[in-house]
Amino acid sequence: MASQKALVVPQKGADFQVDSIPVPVPKKDELLVKVKVAALNPVDEKIRQFGLLFETLLEGGVSNEYDGFQQYALADAHTTAIIPDSISYEEAGTLPLALSTAYVGMYNTLPHGIELKPFTAPGGTGAYSGQAIFISGGPSSVGQAAIQFAKLSGFSYILTTASLGKHTEHLKSLGATHVIDRNLPLEAFRAELAKIEGLPKIEYAFDSIGDAVASFAYALEALAPNGKVASVNPRFPFESADNNGKQLARISAVKTLPTNVDSIRALWGDLTKFLESGALKGSRFEVLPGGLAAVADGVKRFGQNQVSGVKLLVHPDETA
Repeated sequence: MASQKALVVPQKGADFQVDSIPVPVPKKDELLVKVKVAALNPVDEKIRQFGLLFETLLEGGVSNEYDGFQQYALADAHTTAIIPDSISYEEAGTLPLALSTAYVGMYNTLPHGIELKPFTAPGGTGAYSGQAIFISGGPSSVGQAAIQFAKLSGFSYILTTASLGKHTEHLKSLGATHVIDRNLPLEAFRAELAKIEGLPKIEYAFDSIGDAVASFAYALEALAPNGKVASVNPRFPFESADNNGKQLARISAVKTLPTNVDSIRALWGDLTKFLESGALKGSRFEVLPGGLAAVADGVKRFGQNQVSGVKLLVHPDETA
């Protein structure tokens, strides 16, 4: 059986290590993909420490065969898209988790998403003209995806937070209409919202960071009573009755969760045409030298707040 280099964690809490494992064999509705680029995400360090949060919900248990931190991986044929010639492997590598997370959080039904009409559905493109949405953490890869989705959905006011100056113009190029300083105290944040001329009540919000005292607090503050907010943090203590009837969607982008299958397939079935047209773009990126061996130091940068507005990538074929 053919072998390959892969990044493994022997048990919860153990260090990342490079090892040789068999190349997986695809079954029905699966593809064997050569992994040209693998992206690092903040959740990778949490999985190393604590395991996969949803492992008890996955039919058949947890498999490494779909993991991106190897040289060959299996992919679900229904959630795989052709990369247009206009997009590099690196740009494409910034997309999968960010797009899936933002799409589920925005277009799936409560309590998994905020129930927007999908732009991939008939009549969905431009459906929210005249309305407003707030997206905290715009520079994150998930935040950038959410901004682009909001534009496709037709929102006239797309508000986000960022470090001013560093990311403002890029976020506006993606579709943000207003960029607010992410370091403002809540009272000053509220004052900035009040300055926006003609701003309708914000019935939808999206927290792409999951920080209870910052990004989520902004999203909740911006949201109108009885509005809907999605967060990438599934562990918030939250009661709608204590928050003016506001409703919280807790996002998981795990493709195999039964609640996600239809949403994620709808996105990936149409993804190539949105990439070809330029309606969707990948994040800015930084390639870490050293292949899979660079992942361990790379994920530490998330915890040290050393990553902002870029996606960290590795080339598995460069692994020694």
